[in-house]
Amino acid sequence: MDEKMLISQIRSGCAKSFRSLYELYVNDLYRFIYQYVKSEDITDEIIQDTFIRLWMHRERLDESKSVKSYLLTISYRQVLKELRRQVRNPLMRDYVEFVDSLAVESRQAYDYDLFLRTLKLAKEDLPPRQREIWQLSREDGLSSAEIAQMLSISDQVVRNQLSAAMRKIRERLLKLL
Repeated sequence: MDEKMLISQIRSGCAKSFRSLYELYVNDLYRFIYQYVKSEDITDEIIQDTFIRLWMHRERLDESKSVKSYLLTISYRQVLKELRRQVRNPLMRDYVEFVDSLAVESRQAYDYDLFLRTLKLAKEDLPPRQREIWQLSREDGLSSAEIAQMLSISDQVVRNQLSAAMRKIRERLLKLL
């Protein structure tokens, strides 16, 4: 069945044609989205959201235009939205620093989901005080001075504990590569 016929049927509410369209483009969309977000879970969410938006606005589909371009436009906007959200996430900075420290050939294989799972395990291995300081710094975004004041310790102790925690976490991440 050609794309124009699928679009016409989808505009009429045909779920079977929508499924056919989904199967036709899902793999291309997956590759397109994953190259930017490097996360299977986030890629799946964006694909789902893209097709939901297509279905919700199916009456607007124009049979004379490429539906693939429309899908790519929707997913690209969702990718940008996700990347903006990730940039504001303190853990993203740690992920970027870690990936940047890897050898060039292993960078592509280390996705964000794996990083977060490994990071969680690595945090659990830290001594309680280091874990607390690391979380206050990396997850809550507090400065060394703020943490020192909050915990009634010196700024230097905070920096030393953060450095030790980062070293242990980096070692754990590299072991699981």
